[in-house]
Amino acid sequence: MIDYKTRLLELLKRYHIKKDTTNIFLELFETQNNTGVFENLNQQTYYSLNVLKHFGIIDKDIKNFCKIKQILLNTDECLKKRISPMFDYLKDFIYKFLDLFCNFTEDAIYDFILDCIELGFTLEKESENIFDFYRAQNILSSYTIDSIRKYKEEHQDGSIDIFGLTASFVKFSNFASEIVSLSYYEKLLTDKVYEVYEIALKDSLTYLYNRAKFEDVKVHEFSRSKRYKIPLSLCMLDIDDFKKINDTYGHPVGDKVIKELGKVVLDNIRKSDIPFRWGGEEFLILFTHTYSKEAKLACEKLLNKIRNIEIKEGDNIVKFTVSMGLTELKEEDDSLEKAIDRADKALYMAKKNGKNRIEILI
Repeated sequence: MIDYKTRLLELLKRYHIKKDTTNIFLELFETQNNTGVFENLNQQTYYSLNVLKHFGIIDKDIKNFCKIKQILLNTDECLKKRISPMFDYLKDFIYKFLDLFCNFTEDAIYDFILDCIELGFTLEKESENIFDFYRAQNILSSYTIDSIRKYKEEHQDGSIDIFGLTASFVKFSNFASEIVSLSYYEKLLTDKVYEVYEIALKDSLTYLYNRAKFEDVKVHEFSRSKRYKIPLSLCMLDIDDFKKINDTYGHPVGDKVIKELGKVVLDNIRKSDIPFRWGGEEFLILFTHTYSKEAKLACEKLLNKIRNIEIKEGDNIVKFTVSMGLTELKEEDDSLEKAIDRADKALYMAKKNGKNRIEILI
């Protein structure tokens, strides 16, 4: 039997689905009180699988459907002219769906359920795609039922129960649809929750992370740096004479200064570095995988970029500078707060030594 649990967990991890939803998806595979779809897991043949009974499928339905599938594939109007041009990305999934009815084994069913789950996760990328899936499913169902009718007309010996086979197909088709829908809306919900969470952890003016986010980040970055001996540098920076800017030009201009500073910081650091608005006119940058010597070069580049910022306010051009305090995590530091305290002291030294400069304290 395929290791569906491992594959399921890999899917949830790949698409960033929260772990507490795992049981929801496991219930698609596992029984509860012996009433689940896959009750007889140790049967050697698919003819005895509880899943067949669950969907009202009998042995001869599987043999009949292989012939019905051929009629359907030979119907150009269905797959080639209707479904493929409209929903090309669903074509492989639809063929697997049709193949399943000719090979109703336990592994094939598990594999198909995993395909349904992954399809639901990927459909999230474009909101209209879920409705494309429903339309494709309706088209397929319509042509399949028509193929069943044609097959019945060719076999008047009573070897096919047109109503039973149709009902079984529709029931399983709806089962597949429910799995895709469950996955789609679970992914949508997960992404929305993450989006709201991220918004709550970002400063509304600069879109940098706030101090609440730092509480999440500091544990991870400190532990990683200590465990794997990875360098980590920290820079505290503060806008020079910010009160004077507010007093001279007003608080709206002060907000523009902070907003523009946040943008310049984001544009001039690596994706692996993590900037925060620490509070007021003060900012913090974590330079991951970086010793203080390399971090100093990045800070000097940033310092020069900030010196060139110009904000127009009426007939005036507002310019400003920042002071920076830089340090790196030391082996004897038992918390990230120790390094932050040193960076803060280095920042104070930069202010005291004339502002618009960087000071390093290790």
